[in-house]
Amino acid sequence: MIKISIIALPVLALAAAFTGNSFAQQKVKVKADVKANVKADARAEKDDDDDWSWGNNRGPGTWDASIENNQINIQFYGKHWSNGRNFPIAEFGKLPTGNIGEFSLTRESGKVTFKGVFEGRFGHGSYTFEENAQFKAYLAQKGYTGLDNEFMMNVFFTDINKSYFDFLKNNGYSSISNGQFKDLAEQNMNQKLLADYFELIKTEGYGHQSLEKLVELREHGVKPDFIRSFQQMGYKKISLDQALELRDHGVTPAYVTKLKKMGYPDMTLDKAQDLRDHGVSSKYLASLQSLGYRDITLDRAQELRDHGVSADFLSRMHELGYKLSLEKARELKDHGVSPDFIKGVQALGFKDLSLEKAQELRDHGVSVAYIQRVKGKNLANITTLDDYIRLRDTGF
Repeated sequence: MIKISIIALPVLALAAAFTGNSFAQQKVKVKADVKANVKADARAEKDDDDDWSWGNNRGPGTWDASIENNQINIQFYGKHWSNGRNFPIAEFGKLPTGNIGEFSLTRESGKVTFKGVFEGRFGHGSYTFEENAQFKAYLAQKGYTGLDNEFMMNVFFTDINKSYFDFLKNNGYSSISNGQFKDLAEQNMNQKLLADYFELIKTEGYGHQSLEKLVELREHGVKPDFIRSFQQMGYKKISLDQALELRDHGVTPAYVTKLKKMGYPDMTLDKAQDLRDHGVSSKYLASLQSLGYRDITLDRAQELRDHGVSADFLSRMHELGYKLSLEKARELKDHGVSPDFIKGVQALGFKDLSLEKAQELRDHGVSVAYIQRVKGKNLANITTLDDYIRLRDTGF
């Protein structure tokens, strides 16, 4: 093996980092098995793994990790990159706890040696990566170029070995271009994941798909289970392109399930996507229902969201004593009548303000500040709200 030197923390500094309290631990989200600089949608789901670090104090050759469900999610830091990947905990053997120690992970493409410590389910430290020179030569003989340190680590992370290429060939992919090979490694298209895609494609009759399409699905977060979950809900005829579109618009099986349980059993995926695009979340619908609007249709909810009618707006209006229909709420919002506007007018002495009069005031440009300015001039003939409207209409 050829050893690639990666800057590691000095032992004394590492020990200080492990035992001191000078760093504030901070919770961050790391997308499992994809490069950390790729933005995930999130709107998300449980596809994400919790990880942690100490702000910006992570440098090249360092790592931090969390353990959950017999998996270790390790975030590696390079000179110009960071990369989070999941590994079965069984691959590592005994992990150092309490005191700084070493452990390693060996695969056909190379070996990573870790120095660090785990405290509970969290760990951190430094690492070095040693390429397997013979395997790198094998890749070069197959015509693959650009085998720099970062790429070889992606090959290691994805556990690409000689049998990997036999596996692809047996599934109809005998010729793998340099670009395809790079994408497969960077997107962690390991044998297990590819086998899952191949099984989905075969059982659902999607026909032969290009590696580019599989990489695209992976890159956009469309895993086989994402499609299967929709199919189990009764949405049988989902094309791969539709699955991509749904994922990109934040429509997940969990989102659709929640809406169905809230009283919309006939939800179509097109409608779900439309609602998502307009910002109608299950939380938004639940908040409207909790205020008594239980028979609200999805179209009406979408319309209200487009007009900026929030649950907070409705709740505050209710607190002021105004029990609104949803149609009236939309109308008031369109005319700029807010709870703050009503409270401001009432505070100036107009306690019995009707919604119609509040709307009329806004339509004529009579603001709270305007009423205050006019009051400051002590005009004897201006006493009612109608007086303020007539005065504003004169341009005063």
